[in-house]
Amino acid sequence: MIVKAYYSGGRIDVFDTDRMTDGVPQPGNLLTNYTLDLSDVNGESLWLCSYYYEAAQAYKDEKGPKDLPVAHRRDGWSFLLADAEDMQRLNRITVDGETILTRVAGEFIDIATLTGAFDIAERYAPMIYAAYASVDLVSGDCSNIDDAIGVPSTVLLKAIESCAQGSTLKPRF
Repeated sequence: MIVKAYYSGGRIDVFDTDRMTDGVPQPGNLLTNYTLDLSDVNGESLWLCSYYYEAAQAYKDEKGPKDLPVAHRRDGWSFLLADAEDMQRLNRITVDGETILTRVAGEFIDIATLTGAFDIAERYAPMIYAAYASVDLVSGDCSNIDDAIGVPSTVLLKAIESCAQGSTLKPRF
């Protein structure tokens, strides 16, 4: 994962979680989970935290839901990406090239959440509606629309309502 912090004045900080790191501080690590918590941003600081999943012989007999051994999550490290002084000049944060936080009119906007909400309204709801309208093309059996298009009926009804205002299309269930 590459995290980039863009600052006024032209400074760009790049944080690379994949290269030039030593795995020794996290023995038995099979999976690393990084958390960039935007709820801390409000002018105070920006932290990247790491957690790792330890595979140890002691866990070999502990079976998970797929009857496989369980690697236990362990606390790793906290990394200060931007302190209070940095936050005053921070303009934008990207993760793997995607903007997730940006300053608009002097305030930070959680672009990741905004993008998700926009995608639901502009992309997924119309996609659900179109799939519902053509379910007989997707699956010859229209008895279980949920399975045919992969959308729970409660979500389907809301998508139909939001997309079909004034339409004569009626639910099939």
